Amino acid sequence: MPIRPPHQVVVVGAGLAGLVAARRLAADGSNVVVLEARDRVGGRVWSPRLPNGEVVELGGEWISISQTPVIRLARELGLGLADTGMDFTSRDPVGGPPIAPEEHHRLAARLEARQTELGPETLEEISAEDLLDSLGESGLAMSVLRSRLAGTAGTSLENVAAAEIGDVFGIGDQTDYVRIEGGNDLLARIMARDLEVRLDKAVTSIHQSDQTVEVVVRNELLDADAVVLAVPLAVLQRMVLDPVPGDDLLQALESIPMGTGMKVAVATKDDPPMFRRQDLDIPAWYWTGLGPNGVRRAITGFAGSAPGVEALAAEPRQRLARSAPEVTLMGEPLVADWGSDVFAGGCYSVIGPGRRRLLHGLSRPWGRVVLAGEHVNGSGTIEGAIRSGEEAARLVAGLFRS
Repeated sequence: MPIRPPHQVVVVGAGLAGLVAARRLAADGSNVVVLEARDRVGGRVWSPRLPNGEVVELGGEWISISQTPVIRLARELGLGLADTGMDFTSRDPVGGPPIAPEEHHRLAARLEARQTELGPETLEEISAEDLLDSLGESGLAMSVLRSRLAGTAGTSLENVAAAEIGDVFGIGDQTDYVRIEGGNDLLARIMARDLEVRLDKAVTSIHQSDQTVEVVVRNELLDADAVVLAVPLAVLQRMVLDPVPGDDLLQALESIPMGTGMKVAVATKDDPPMFRRQDLDIPAWYWTGLGPNGVRRAITGFAGSAPGVEALAAEPRQRLARSAPEVTLMGEPLVADWGSDVFAGGCYSVIGPGRRRLLHGLSRPWGRVVLAGEHVNGSGTIEGAIRSGEEAARLVAGLFRS
């Protein structure tokens, strides 16, 4: 019996989802080429250095120790984990009095209990704003909670289904958080070492027949037995897909928006105190964290939703300075505006009331094309990207067996 040559697979996107899928498929014997539009790998995970040498996360940052796919991948790649020293949910208002962590935890428990009372069907149909209103709570800690959740969502809470307010938002997941030693983007950079990754290759269209898929990169064509499309949802929405996808996929592409977010980071002259401070006039927060030798000499901030990003973009250094008046800042901050980034189009997907059912259209193969990315499972996290990459590799292997 003649030996069949290895399957040819093209993975579009060298973020974590694409690289995980490529790594698994290559390990199974496929010939894999990864095409990346940027001049670097990692996608929405990016770990640059500040002038004082501190590594900061200007993309995906928060890794809960309960997120086993991330921890497992880090161990497979020989990467160490560093404690952040952070409680993701307990934050003090900028310029205001501190709030006891117990009050934050009480509100989170109230929110979780209310979700249980309402039940999954109701939570799918109402907004996160409706859910918060139903608590009947007020006060400073509640204001912090509302601002925190809106920032995390990357949009107004009216646009988010109540069912989405879970562990991704720090509700019901009171665990410790870690980061990858040396930067979270080492996950991508180390995976890429053993793969054929071609940078500066922006894919414009996908054309497929019953047996092959044609990938168009400017004036270049690549033929494949299967393709993994691991690009952000906003990029996927403007890509030419031929033939036109079926109704399930088309509806998902047309109906799921992206949230918008911006991260900023600035060096500090000395070790800053450990803090987590929430802006109450915009959905933004600012924090420090542990580094390899103790407290990092850096402050990071994140704003979510269009109003938050607009305000932070107008005065990033001033907002950072206002969050920590006791700290001396050094130089201008690094800024990553994921909404205006042409290769991202936003921070992560937004699942609105009644919209989670649309993920079914994203999670099934479209002919010989499989999608991957946080939008496929609706989990805007590093873990969500990794899980989707693993599932994409499994689906492609299934195509080859059929």
